[in-house]
Amino acid sequence: MAKKLTYEQILERWLRDFIDSMDSDGLRPGNRSGDEPPGVKIIFNGFGYNEATNAEDDQNTLTFAVFIHKDSLSGQFPEHEETPWALIHRPKEEVCIYATYDVQEDYVDILPFEESESSELDPEFVYKLIGDIYKEFYS
Repeated sequence: MAKKLTYEQILERWLRDFIDSMDSDGLRPGNRSGDEPPGVKIIFNGFGYNEATNAEDDQNTLTFAVFIHKDSLSGQFPEHEETPWALIHRPKEEVCIYATYDVQEDYVDILPFEESESSELDPEFVYKLIGDIYKEFYS
């Protein structure tokens, strides 16, 4: 019997696929050029904070936002409304899970969505949804 993956392990696989396939030339926040699972939106969110320059320009640390909509299992992700500087998040309909990738260490860190206000969806529902998407499209 196969070991059940945690949501963090699944998201790490999705992020690694995205990172391996994204166009990293001139990488800018909002980049969605990597491979995403059907029904999931992954966005490059920017570089990490650099203490030496006091700016978010540490190219050794990449940050990402992973959006999973309550209907993502359909394989389609409903597009966000956007402003000139950002997209409009829908906490009643989706979860946004933030992650960082350390380029030198080849390490992915998934930030716990349960401790943020990124969603009003029940965490148990989100865990199951992520597992179901993984089973549907990756098994």
